This record gives sequence, C-alpha cells and structure tokens, in this order.
Amino acid sequence: MIESIILGSIQGIFEWLPISSQGNLVLLMIGLFKIGAVEAFKYSVFLHLGTFLAVLVYFRKEIIDILKHLPKYSLGFKDKKSGLISFLVVSTLVTVVIGFPLYRAFSSFSFRGEVFLGLVGLALIVSGLLQRYSHRKKVKEERMLSFRDSLILGFFQGLAIIPGISRSGITVSAFLLKRYSPKQSLHLSFLMSIPVLFGGGIFLPLVDGLPDINIINLFLGLLFSFIFGLITIKILLELAKKIRFWLFCVVIGFLAFIPLIIYIL
Repeated sequence: MIESIILGSIQGIFEWLPISSQGNLVLLMIGLFKIGAVEAFKYSVFLHLGTFLAVLVYFRKEIIDILKHLPKYSLGFKDKKSGLISFLVVSTLVTVVIGFPLYRAFSSFSFRGEVFLGLVGLALIVSGLLQRYSHRKKVKEERMLSFRDSLILGFFQGLAIIPGISRSGITVSAFLLKRYSPKQSLHLSFLMSIPVLFGGGIFLPLVDGLPDINIINLFLGLLFSFIFGLITIKILLELAKKIRFWLFCVVIGFLAFIPLIIYIL
C-alpha cells in the first residue's frame, strides 16, 4: 500500500519535469520494490491517468475555449485557434503511430531487470543531453504552428513511451530546436500531453489489461498521482525553467547502468 502511495506521488510530481517520471518509476519499482520489468512498465503507464486528470483540471479554461471554437474550426494552420486544434490532432495521430508499437514491444518482451534498467539509463542520458543541447539555441518570440512541426513533435512525443525518455523534456527540447520560445514550448508541450496521457491511462490498459497489482493499490497510486499532479504543476513548471534537470537525467542514467555492469561482470 505504501509503495503505491509513493509511486503515485512521484508520478504526480515528476510528470511535469523533464526527468522522465516513467523512467524513474520503473527504476524504483524494479530496484527497490522488486516488481517485474513488464509489470513495472505497465503500472508506470497506468499512473499517467492520474496526471491526465490533473492537467485536465489545470487547463480546463483553455480546453473549454478550444471546444467552443470547434464549430468555427477550419482545417489548416491559417489562424491561431484552428492551427492549435490541427496541431493537436496531427501530433496525437503521429504519436499513436510511433508510440503504440513501442508500447507493445516493451510490454511483451521479457527483459532481465538489469537489462531493462540499462535501457532506461541509456534513454535518460539521451534525454538529458538533448535538453542540454536544445537550451543553447536562440529562440524567437511566439510563432505560428505548422503541419511539419506537428509531424516532428508527434514523432518525438511517440518516443517518450520508452522508459527514460522524458515526454516533457523531449517535446520541449524539440520545440526549442524549432525556434519556439521557452514559454510557448512549455505551454504547447503540456497541451499535447492531454490526449496522450488519456490514451496511456485509459486505452492501453483496455487493450493490454491492467497491471497485475492489487486493485486497492492501483486506486491509491491513481489517487496520489492526481493529487500531487494538481498541487505541483504550477510550481514545478516554473522550477523547470531554472534548474538544470538535464544533468539529473544524465547522472541517474549512469547510475542505472550499475546493476547491468555488475550482472555482466
């Protein structure tokens, strides 16, 4: 029971930071709580439902505004609101095309715990270095979205199904590399997360089944993921702009290799 509370709380806090909530949860579940690699992966995906509910509440006014604009929506990127809707639709479709096969692969393969930790570590290092490089770029003020950027951002978000690849980290980095401003990058990244978090928390468990974990523990993890996600989103969005989280990713990534090295030796 206490494990689910801890894991849900970590998901709620880490989801908004560019340090891969999923990667760190998998590391914790395998290394400390001795949960199998596949079940740890499935449970980490399920806990995203809590942060989906949190981001839904946090961005409720903007979501309502988007829904109100739907009757006036015109396909394409000519005006700001229609462009945002087109961007969310296209990027989400691309994310599904890229992310779903990766999810099936990770949820069906039988990895040794040490090998899985090594893969998570490698993904964390790549995620951290990408963030480090992207923040060197000079960025423009707020700019219009485009179909091409929708494809690119959807592709990168799809890769975030890999444990250790931070969804917020990789999408914000991709936005910055495309010369979007930091403020616009963060804002769009979290709007992109809404359909993906919903799919991860609802659709994937329906397709592949719930993790083999007690129903009470599933509920507790979900509840604390929502509570901590809602409490911390505003604070942590501001914090993410000031702290070098890329370095955290790299350090934790290298530490994740230790069990694999010991196993090989």
